[in-house]
Amino acid sequence: MTKAILFDADKVQIRHARKSDLPKYTKLLQKTYQDAYTDEEIGLTKECFSEKVFNSLNNQKYLASNLLVNNKQKCWLAFIGSKLVGSVSIIERKKDYELRGFYVGTKEQGKGIGKKLLELVLSFAKGKDITCDIYAHNVKTIEIYKKWGFEVDTKRGAFYRHWPEWPKGVKVKCIYMRYKVKQ
Repeated sequence: MTKAILFDADKVQIRHARKSDLPKYTKLLQKTYQDAYTDEEIGLTKECFSEKVFNSLNNQKYLASNLLVNNKQKCWLAFIGSKLVGSVSIIERKKDYELRGFYVGTKEQGKGIGKKLLELVLSFAKGKDITCDIYAHNVKTIEIYKKWGFEVDTKRGAFYRHWPEWPKGVKVKCIYMRYKVKQ
């Protein structure tokens, strides 16, 4: 069964995710994490985001869960030809929606792909706030979220993330951000 193309401009096509997209999704995220989140000073080396790490059973289960599309969760993928260049996953929670992943490949950033993906998210989440967590050292992405109307959620504070595949002792500070629906 094929899914409808939801957006097609400047050779970018956006559609809902399929289970069969997992290998391309994994590759996009692995490369994006290496480009955006590596920070030697805090112990996040490229090896922390290697193909082996992203293809671990634990990570593959999580990534596959992001690709689900139903009435409570959506995942949109942006393609240029057959190359996956962007994705966003959102899931409904009790009081709000949670962004589970929002990625645009480094070479495709600044072309409006993220903005179009955000429009789809905002349309789906009508009436409820949207929350996400983000690595605190990823200042560029935090600034983009702020530009789009997200605010740092100081009520929720910060937490530290450690992936099981990372070296012992490597933990990364994360913050919460919130997009408040205008009442």
